[in-house]
Amino acid sequence: MEGIPQILVAVVPIYCLMVVGGGLRRARVLGPQMDDGLTKLVIHVLYPALILDKVLRAELLRDFSVVAWAIIVGFAVIVIGLVVALLIGHAIGLRKGTGWRSFTLTAGVQNYGYVAIPLLMVFFPENEAAVLGVLFTHSLGVELGIWTLGMFILRGKPMKSPREFISGPMVAVVVGLLMVLARVDTLVEHSKVTQFVFEIFLNLLHWLGLAAFPVGLLLIGTVISDVLGKERYSLRIGVGSILVRMIVMPMVILSIAKFLPVVVEFKQVLLVQAAMPSAVAPIVYARHYGANAAAAMHVVITTSIVAIITIPVTIAFGRVWLGL
Repeated sequence: MEGIPQILVAVVPIYCLMVVGGGLRRARVLGPQMDDGLTKLVIHVLYPALILDKVLRAELLRDFSVVAWAIIVGFAVIVIGLVVALLIGHAIGLRKGTGWRSFTLTAGVQNYGYVAIPLLMVFFPENEAAVLGVLFTHSLGVELGIWTLGMFILRGKPMKSPREFISGPMVAVVVGLLMVLARVDTLVEHSKVTQFVFEIFLNLLHWLGLAAFPVGLLLIGTVISDVLGKERYSLRIGVGSILVRMIVMPMVILSIAKFLPVVVEFKQVLLVQAAMPSAVAPIVYARHYGANAAAAMHVVITTSIVAIITIPVTIAFGRVWLGL
């Protein structure tokens, strides 16, 4: 397991930022009245800027097959994860009304944003733009899986309107991909003025994007702080979430990376995805749609704590197995 100390150096600060966010909430520096504004800032400004910055710099995304594989695999991973979580939830005794739906969505969806982004930036700095560009393209498929099968499981019915699928980050991915496929960067090269303006635009996106994951992680810490300790911890939900996220799904995702004919940059993305704890957003979805938010929170807390140990192990093993 060579390299585990270096991996821990990359992983631990991410969780420290969450702890700082929770501490700032308890100290009333980041009060609940700030949540709405900061969340909108991250979702509609900072995160889209980060996405556009990396997608527009990723020449790899000019290859349609790379884009197609990233989206298809993103959707497939979520569908497999949800099915695995549904079955394991049933096996550990969860039923309707006991958090089964919330458990399934939360355990079935890996963190594909605020934890994955800084890890990819640390592990693969030599081709950061390409790797993050592929990650954001991959997230299109992930979001599609969440808002179709995932929301059907959580709410018991499909989404009311395709508008629910539209968000700032998803619009940024689509716009960025269209600009890359249209080769906007080569078009602006015909004029020094347009090239100058385009470089300023990219630099603006870069500086805005740098703030995305620190602010996002601080906000995640405030969410966890709000719900932590308010509900009695469910051991079976904790054990079930570990089975899904730390045992079954890493094997599934690493196998996909090993045996599918995908580019190295996508293998790197899948390596980090295999090591991820559960996504935090399902806590918010569970709250919003009247499901069991406490069950979702228990999954996130459990997998996030255990991930401090499993992320280094999974990545160290995966790098050897995938030849990365």
